[in-house]
Amino acid sequence: MVKRRDVVLIVDDEPVIRRVLRQTLEIADYAVLEAADGFEAVAVLEADQHRVSAVLTDITMPHMDGLALVELMHHAHPTIPVVLASGKHTHGTLPAPIAGRISGFLDKPYSRASVLAAVAAAIGGGAAA
Repeated sequence: MVKRRDVVLIVDDEPVIRRVLRQTLEIADYAVLEAADGFEAVAVLEADQHRVSAVLTDITMPHMDGLALVELMHHAHPTIPVVLASGKHTHGTLPAPIAGRISGFLDKPYSRASVLAAVAAAIGGGAAA
């Protein structure tokens, strides 16, 4: 029996971070899609929303940031869990509506283990915030 691979959409404007996250997730047998900002993420979600198991997004990005993406996803894709990552914000400083819409939060710098735990909890329905 073939195990279904969960698909994680990584959204970050820094290519190096996307590459490291991709490697981390692929080693753990996740399939990975990438976007450089919220607008690209929306396009990916529109094309592959039925495949995406979770979104891992940075907060601070040009064009459309992670908070705007969370808000949009709440309305357009409410069943897809979101893990936010930030080196500037903390979970406690997020606006209450945003904090209530995420499945996990990662403080940068984060470890590979914390990324995998947050993604697994988001997909499994648990909270890793």
